[in-house]
Amino acid sequence: MKKILSFVLAAVAIVFTACSNDENIETSDNGQNNKGMVLVATVSQQDSRAAIDANATFGTWNFTFTDNDNVVVGNNNIDNYYTFTKSGETFSSTEAKVTSSAADWYAYYPATDINLTNQEGTTESAAKLYALAGKTAEATTGSTPPLKISMYAKVAVLRIVKVDNYGPCDIYLKTANDKYVSGLKAKKNEAGYDVVESDNKVPVFHKDSNGNAGIYYVIVPAGVKISVYNSDKLIKTTKAPGLKAGQYYTLTSGPTTGTAEATINGATKTISWVQLWIGGPRIATENVAEKMNWTEAAKTGNEYVWGKNWRTPTKDEMDFVDEDDYSTKTENVEVDNVIENGVVTKFKYKGVQPGYTKNIMYLPSTDPKSSGGVYWSSTDAGHDKDGHELGWCLNMIVYDKNSHSHYFLSHKKDVSYAVRPVLTKETVLWGEEDFK
Repeated sequence: MKKILSFVLAAVAIVFTACSNDENIETSDNGQNNKGMVLVATVSQQDSRAAIDANATFGTWNFTFTDNDNVVVGNNNIDNYYTFTKSGETFSSTEAKVTSSAADWYAYYPATDINLTNQEGTTESAAKLYALAGKTAEATTGSTPPLKISMYAKVAVLRIVKVDNYGPCDIYLKTANDKYVSGLKAKKNEAGYDVVESDNKVPVFHKDSNGNAGIYYVIVPAGVKISVYNSDKLIKTTKAPGLKAGQYYTLTSGPTTGTAEATINGATKTISWVQLWIGGPRIATENVAEKMNWTEAAKTGNEYVWGKNWRTPTKDEMDFVDEDDYSTKTENVEVDNVIENGVVTKFKYKGVQPGYTKNIMYLPSTDPKSSGGVYWSSTDAGHDKDGHELGWCLNMIVYDKNSHSHYFLSHKKDVSYAVRPVLTKETVLWGEEDFK
């Protein structure tokens, strides 16, 4: 059974139950009674405002225990801890002992020492590091069941979006002391953890540059100011109170909007670009001024109509189409018709994936007859039966004000159609989103 992690709220308490048969109690030298204990454990979450401006891409992370999870329990009468292991509906420990005098009891999950370096990035690995701690409401021996402890999250979750298949994803955390975060250590006789700092540059998460575009989950300290880096590029710094415990926050490994220079008819112009989905191209927010034939559209480098920073996208990069049913590919974008004076004049494309939900691009209609359009790709489509050279085009047709189709057709290369360029640069890092 896997841990269950999702973005909803759970509010419950943690309960320890000791056996009540006094005849089995023996007094030991440390003031403890030799006795096994049983634990019924659930989690109490907090719901608060974010300290990083996550642009509505944050929320409450829900955690649920699963079999073989361990909760470590101690009290202020002893120096050691007991480990309770979950099986079925309860946790149990044959070593745990009730006390002969009232004590404050503390519980920690998953351990008292947590290594946060080189995390795997999955929801399952995040669950194994999701630090919780709690304390009894009042001192007790634990001999009268139930012994109750409410446990609360002491960490936050970063949902890291690796935006492309070429750039680095080496995530480091720095504290206000300019030290690197390497782990957490339980505070003795306190329901919390201290951050373990390192002088050495140790990553909390790493993915190779080639490939691996996607979404990853990384546990980070809450309640302390931290700065998040990808390699040596700063992504975000929290406010002084730090991230709120029990929350998740979305950060992208690189920017998803920016600008780049274009050389148009010998003049320099700054063009905005936007990325709409994970691993997708960085698309200009405007068309080439004049329609072009395929041969001109397929040029690259300094010969391209906008110069070396830009090129025409390939057919695969114009990923708005599900070729099985000619429908808009909704796992990447939402597409809506834009109507002006009763006519569809353009299409609105909006990102739907984490990190992209505020990214929008428009493609104008280029064919007044169909209220649709045709845009060249740079992908060759071979020849037709008469020997004419063909190239692939993105075609859009409007059926009515609320419906449309996107699909690919091959057209003769000597016909002029619209072109929407994309950046030639394979990766863009934070601090480099506006380049010449």
